Amino acid sequence: MGILERFKSKERDIMEDYEELDLGQYEAEISEKASVLIKVAEITGLNEIPRIKKEIYDGNIIVADVAFIKHDKLTLDRILKDLKQLTEEINGDIVGLGEEYVIITPTGIKVDREKIRGSK
Repeated sequence: MGILERFKSKERDIMEDYEELDLGQYEAEISEKASVLIKVAEITGLNEIPRIKKEIYDGNIIVADVAFIKHDKLTLDRILKDLKQLTEEINGDIVGLGEEYVIITPTGIKVDREKIRGSK
């Protein structure tokens, strides 16, 4: 039966296609805690680094906003060197995302440097 015929047919009860779902079945899956979180951090100085390291050791991914310290090249270089050393030690990854963000990943998670683009 075609789509137009369905709409034209007065005998067809649209409610036949309606199925009520019991969301209680899915609550257990929804309420489970995620094993990896993506957290956003604002780095304004060296005092945020211990917390970021803890999150990385806990297995979370950090998207760090370094825009606040971009003008302080010495501090920025020190922080990036420290975070790069951390990722090398734990087999994680660190990559810049533009000039204002850095992504830091925990053990076993790498960032693909190739951009996804439309088909060629």
